[in-house]
Amino acid sequence: MKRVGIIGVGTMGNVHANAWRATQAQLAGVYDIDEAKARAAAERHGVVAFANREVLLESVDIVDICTPTYTHKDNVVAAARAGKHVICEKPMALSLEDCAEMIHAAESSGVRLFIAQVVRFFPEYATAKRAIDDGAIGKVGVVRLTRGGSHPSEGAATWFAQEYLSGGIVLDLMVHDIDYARWLAGDVERVYCRRFLGSGADYALVTLRFRDGAIGHLEGSWAFPAGIFRTAFDIAGDGGLIKADSEISSPLHLRLKQQEGAKGGTVVPSSPLMPEDNPYLLEIKHFLDCVESGAEFLVTARDAMAAVQIALAARQSALTGEPVALAPLGV
Repeated sequence: MKRVGIIGVGTMGNVHANAWRATQAQLAGVYDIDEAKARAAAERHGVVAFANREVLLESVDIVDICTPTYTHKDNVVAAARAGKHVICEKPMALSLEDCAEMIHAAESSGVRLFIAQVVRFFPEYATAKRAIDDGAIGKVGVVRLTRGGSHPSEGAATWFAQEYLSGGIVLDLMVHDIDYARWLAGDVERVYCRRFLGSGADYALVTLRFRDGAIGHLEGSWAFPAGIFRTAFDIAGDGGLIKADSEISSPLHLRLKQQEGAKGGTVVPSSPLMPEDNPYLLEIKHFLDCVESGAEFLVTARDAMAAVQIALAARQSALTGEPVALAPLGV
């Protein structure tokens, strides 16, 4: 049985802890630089609060990193060099150089590195991907994705509010949809972004041109009132359209063009958001299964690095007002 240690027990650390407790692995303990937070999480989950990171690394087989983005590289490299398999929250890191160092550390140590791009495990997103792979809507031409909520910061001093620590809305929030869009339509060749920053608000529109000719339109917002979060997508192909909206009771719709001999288009509503399909649990089970079987992850570390590359290009475009061309990743 694999023993798991979690570094960082804020919101996501506790979400991951709950998921690990529903797997065949053993959640052995947690560590956080905030000792009170670590003790509270340890008591909540019935595990040990490790005294420091080094003790955790000596005590487990798998390290789950749920710390702020700017600490990802240091923690991943330390865990990999200690010979531990690693799952790390998104976004992978704040720079391509850090991403590359994380990948090299894992490969040189012979351990697995998985970046938790959890949207691929949300049922409606996974269902849409399967439908597209099955040819349900033909060749994909336009991918439109929306994600928004209130600003996650609780004050100007928190790391979320400091872009050099969090990456801001494009890297922290929109990296979900950037990764998903690339999963659907392939590599991106050009990125353009417009962004609005105001008091307590951060809003961005990102346009992607994919190498195969498809176009992506991504909207990200940290401008909603507290407690509201919405996601939606429209994926159009030459054979139909897939739509989803988290604010609609039947969140997934597949609309196909009329086929020869048919009397009309087909609408297949679905509501796949069931408790047993908790995407964080599905993600962690997938990671564990791949570690034990040697199978390839649904999200490779290079996929996660490519999402960071696109997000960084979008931030650059927002600053300069010009589109940014992407070069192939060298890792």
